[in-house]
Amino acid sequence: MTARGFPTPWLVVEKTESFCIEDADGSSVAWTYFSDDAEKREATGLMNREEALRIAKAVAMIPEMRTIIRSIQDGLAESDDAAG
Repeated sequence: MTARGFPTPWLVVEKTESFCIEDADGSSVAWTYFSDDAEKREATGLMNREEALRIAKAVAMIPEMRTIIRSIQDGLAESDDAAG
């Protein structure tokens, strides 16, 4: 099976009662769902709008965080090589 790529940047796009995280090509990466109706949230377990947006933004940051972590790891490896 071929790995599927999701080119950056990932963007959060608001839809009806949901946020779609889309890659640079407009393909859906993930969805978070919400309801403004407290009774519907109670019955279905949906998040409120603010919670769904917070989660969607966190998911959209994943590629950037991987790049930052890789840079930190590369810097640590270089300092280990220089010390040893």
